[in-house]
Amino acid sequence: MTVLWGFMALVVGVLAYYQGETRIEEQAWQRLIELSSKLEIELDKYRTLPKVLTLHPDVEQVLTVTDAQTLHAANSLLARYNESLSSDVVYLLNIQGITLASSNWQSEDSFVGSDYRFRPYFQQAAEGQAGSYFALGTVSGRRGYYFSYPVHKEGKVIGVLVIKVALAVLEENWPEEAFDFLLTDVHGVVFYSSYPQWNYQTLAMLAPEVEHQLLAQKQYGNGPIAALTRANGMPEVLLQPRLNLNKDGRNETFLQVHKDMSTAGWRLFALAPMSLIYQYVIWSLLLYSVLFLLVYLISFSWRRTVEARKQLAAINEQLEHRVDERTAELSQSNEQLKAIIEKYKQTELTLKRTQNELIQAGKLAMLGEMAASINHELNQPLAAMRIYTETLQLLAGRGDIQAIKENANEILKLNKMMAKIIGQYKLFARKSAGKTGPVSVTETLTASLAILDNKMQKMGIRIDPEGLSDTLQVMADAIPLEQVIINLLNNALQAVGEQASPHIVLRVEQHQEALHLVVEDNGPGFADDELERVFEPFYTTKGQGLGLGLTISKRIVESFDGHILAENGAGGGARFVVVLNRYIAEDIL
Repeated sequence: MTVLWGFMALVVGVLAYYQGETRIEEQAWQRLIELSSKLEIELDKYRTLPKVLTLHPDVEQVLTVTDAQTLHAANSLLARYNESLSSDVVYLLNIQGITLASSNWQSEDSFVGSDYRFRPYFQQAAEGQAGSYFALGTVSGRRGYYFSYPVHKEGKVIGVLVIKVALAVLEENWPEEAFDFLLTDVHGVVFYSSYPQWNYQTLAMLAPEVEHQLLAQKQYGNGPIAALTRANGMPEVLLQPRLNLNKDGRNETFLQVHKDMSTAGWRLFALAPMSLIYQYVIWSLLLYSVLFLLVYLISFSWRRTVEARKQLAAINEQLEHRVDERTAELSQSNEQLKAIIEKYKQTELTLKRTQNELIQAGKLAMLGEMAASINHELNQPLAAMRIYTETLQLLAGRGDIQAIKENANEILKLNKMMAKIIGQYKLFARKSAGKTGPVSVTETLTASLAILDNKMQKMGIRIDPEGLSDTLQVMADAIPLEQVIINLLNNALQAVGEQASPHIVLRVEQHQEALHLVVEDNGPGFADDELERVFEPFYTTKGQGLGLGLTISKRIVESFDGHILAENGAGGGARFVVVLNRYIAEDIL
């Protein structure tokens, strides 16, 4: 028995080793593809920005007029750009490579006055091309990826605009797992690694002229670039399925896979320690041993079971009589339970219908409150159509065909405008399909603001949604969600009605798995006892209405597996936060 176990263990160990190697390599390759895609997407967000920023007239002016006022305006402009882009530094060089203006002009490590003509990104842009380059900052000493673009005037390059992106974007996307990851340039120099001690070393010996070039460009500082392996070149490293690297003071063997990032000119490596494969083999042998022992015990117990079955046969005959008696009792109980379940389903269906009717009633009540606004919106085009019709009668008597056509076209435009207005309210008034799915946040907010547009114009209030993106989607039902947004905005409009300077904020805040829709106003806000009761049915602080708006809104949001919060803002006024689950399509991941 022991010999058989040993032979089978050897076979299982060999198979587990090769299977584990294949599995770990597949996992490493999958993580590699995911990480490279995320990094390329993050860098592509900044790639075209320098070209756009060069279009501002202050950028061209500071390159031609260098007085103090112009330089101050340019520095302030670049600081605003840097803050809005969340980049590290934005700075402007003249054609000689000298920094004229920078977003960090007021800091101790300001780039103003620094000479960067030795940097390849400046040389590329000076030749009229978009440039990109990774390097250590000569002033700040921080790693960054540089994007540059030439500033033209009358077809001639007069300067270069540069955006430096700190590598915090890599840290945010760097996976935390058993694998090690590292980024290298085309020469194999590691400039970012999950194991920091490998940074600014090369995977293969550098040719003297290459190392001299890197030191001249100060890409990785002024120190020598040591080699992590004894390979004579990167082709030799790339052909090796395994790499021996020093980690934590000892040599460790890694299974390596790599991928070229052609857009950035980088190469991304995923390193899986061989210890993972050994662990896989050990667990496989343990599992095999357990199974082998189980089979042995099963075969032993089978003989005992045959004997026990004979004894159980007699006992089963006695149990069958008792089971028949209990079956009759259970059948009766089962019928009673079915009747109770059916009543529960009918009650649940009735409750759901009642809730939907309550939501629809709340929506129609809101339309009733806006009836005066609807009447005003339709009366203006109707009055204009009446005037154009009377004019048509006069023109018909004169026989002025061209004028008749022009008036008819105006009547048609007014008719289409009325149809669009009526369509908005008709779309809002229809019943929901009752299904939850992906809903566009942009379309929902746009439709909601269109319903309240006339009321906002009368009050002299303009609401511009903040933080919107066309790709943002939440799990909801579009029509009830519109009702929630309209109700919150309508409450805010009523709250600021008596304010000298009414102000309402509609903001979208993105989180990892949730999205917050925030509505804030500068009205009187809530008292402490009002905050505790604001979502209760029939509770209202206004002199009109049933007090069901917020109650219905709360139930709608909860039906989407979300929730709604009411609180006082930091600067006074009411603040409502609708928390919904984000929808992220698989092809975006």
